[in-house]
Amino acid sequence: MATGLILVLIVGALGYLGIIYTSPALILLAICSGVMLFLGYGYILYMMLRVKCRIQIPIVMAEQEEGVMICAVTENRSRLPLPKVVYRIDYQNSFGRKKRKLSIQTAADAKSSSRMSVEVAAKSSGNYTFRLVRVRFYGLLGIGYLIRYVRYEERLSIMPKITPVMIEVGLASRYFQGEAEVYDDKTGGDDVSEVFQIRSFQPGDKIQNIHWKLSAKEDELMVRENSLPMGCPVVILLDISGGQKETEKQRNHFFEMVISISFGLVEKQCPHYIAWYDEKEHDLIRVRVDTEEKVYYFILLLYGAVQSREKMDIALLYQEKYRGETAVTKIEMNLAGKLIVAGTEIEDFAKAEIRV
Repeated sequence: MATGLILVLIVGALGYLGIIYTSPALILLAICSGVMLFLGYGYILYMMLRVKCRIQIPIVMAEQEEGVMICAVTENRSRLPLPKVVYRIDYQNSFGRKKRKLSIQTAADAKSSSRMSVEVAAKSSGNYTFRLVRVRFYGLLGIGYLIRYVRYEERLSIMPKITPVMIEVGLASRYFQGEAEVYDDKTGGDDVSEVFQIRSFQPGDKIQNIHWKLSAKEDELMVRENSLPMGCPVVILLDISGGQKETEKQRNHFFEMVISISFGLVEKQCPHYIAWYDEKEHDLIRVRVDTEEKVYYFILLLYGAVQSREKMDIALLYQEKYRGETAVTKIEMNLAGKLIVAGTEIEDFAKAEIRV
């Protein structure tokens, strides 16, 4: 807009000088310049009405420090070429405080669509929001421009690094039989609320487990075998509340610890709970993790969480909400990179042996 104002002042100055000095040449130059200026900005306005601008990210998930292509898509529906258009994109990590800016310059021929891509290296894990905030449309000479303000968003999730972790699962965790809504599909147990299978009577079966109606029908003793609940012996508590003043490096370390330890427990076939406080829900969120798919699921949920401004006592909140539940090992982590396993702080999780 400043360029357009300067051009108008120049044309006005030429006309003023032409009138003051009664110079037909200056007056003619001012008129020609004014007509060209009017046509130039008229052309830009026309193109703004006939051109559609948006951004596109070809993937929804990438690994940390992996280059990601951000595409500026320009759809020109007019019969005139668009010589220059500049996209202004702001992007920010959901757990970060710093907003970054990105500019993409492109063009589009008449009745065509163009794509210009720029590679962005996402150095921090988290959920990124890319916002197209404004587009500059330039004239044929590339001097004057007009701005269109837009609101178009694309999201991208950057997964943390996964570091191998030495985890030892003890007998107490291996044979833990706490309460759960998930049951073993291969082995029976003692939970009378769920039937694992109905089978023929075997020596050692309890009389109260005999299914008398079915036994009379089959003309042999049939028993109900109860299910084995697959409880979670490990609980991981994540403190993402505000006021910790963590650095970007510490925050990356936090996400790396969380996903690495969770993956390590899954590899050891140790189901576990992961819990954190979400200010948006005003509640403690808990996810059961027992497969690799569940690891990615909880990470994406965690990325979408809203941090509370006040410091929260996650352990106390968990104890109050899940009163009566037991666990073998409690693991606590915070955004500053602090890791506590069963009351013992661990300095380097990648080198330490974590026993649960």
